[in-house]
Amino acid sequence: MEIKKIKNLSNEDWLQLGSFGYKSTQKYELTREETQGSFSMQLALINLDDIYEKEELNSADDLERYEEIIKLGFSYGIYMDGKIIALAISEPQTWNNTLMIWHLQVNEKYIRKGYGRLLINKVNEIAQEQGFRAITLETQNTNVPAIHFYMQCGYQIEGIDVSLYSNNNNQNEEIALYMRKKIK
Repeated sequence: MEIKKIKNLSNEDWLQLGSFGYKSTQKYELTREETQGSFSMQLALINLDDIYEKEELNSADDLERYEEIIKLGFSYGIYMDGKIIALAISEPQTWNNTLMIWHLQVNEKYIRKGYGRLLINKVNEIAQEQGFRAITLETQNTNVPAIHFYMQCGYQIEGIDVSLYSNNNNQNEEIALYMRKKIK
């Protein structure tokens, strides 16, 4: 096993990583209260009646954008026997001196074996070495396993975007949660 900077990713590499998605039996439900004098938002962890399952496919546009981000030199992969099994695609945000993790993926055969944590630790290390003040990422309120993983890695929820996703007002509407780990 080897962690190294990603130089480029072929279609074969993406196929090697496998499907990208999650399942959850819980979500963080948002409640809001707004008056002329105050505004509050609260997230509460609730159990779902049915398993929420989301499988995402990276579009050609996503892959093209990731290739451009990879060229910036802040994306890392874990390789086993010369094949990629996990990756973290990160981009510096110079306007606020943060590193944005755009994509974190571990091949499903290797999930819950510590590889995601190894990648997050590598990104944290690089961010600190390069003098970034924080690392930011976005996930959904329905992706409770990811939220808890990031919290265990020292990230905190610092932002909510209720209209990033088009939800059609269904019960499992997705809300974007921005999480951040402060470096300095």
